Amino acid sequence: MYDPVKARARRIKLGLTVPQLADRMGVDSARVYRWENGERLPSLTSFVGLAHALRIPFESLLRYADDESRPALITAEIRRAELPGERETIRFRRDAAIEIVTDRVRARTTNNH
Repeated sequence: MYDPVKARARRIKLGLTVPQLADRMGVDSARVYRWENGERLPSLTSFVGLAHALRIPFESLLRYADDESRPALITAEIRRAELPGERETIRFRRDAAIEIVTDRVRARTTNNH
C-alpha cells in the first residue's frame, strides 16, 4: 500500500520540513516521522490527507499500481471531499500544480502582511 520513500521524496521536492507537513495535516510531527521511516502505516483517512498535503493524487503514494487498497482509499477520499471546507480532489498532475501555485500565493500574501 503506502510507500514511505515516495512520500518523503515528495515532501523534500516541495521544500517542506516534517513539522511543516505535519502542520498542514493537523497531526504531530512524530506521526509523520514514523510514516516516513516506515515504522507505522497511515490510516486510510491519514493516507488521503497526506496525499493532499503533499499536493499529489493518492495513487502517487501507492507502492504498486494495482494495489488492492485502492477501493478503500477512493471511499476515504470521497468522505474527505464531502466535509465542509475541504479542497477539491487532486486527481491529475494539473490539479496538483494548481494547489502548489495556490500555496505559493497564500504564502506570499501571508508574508507580506
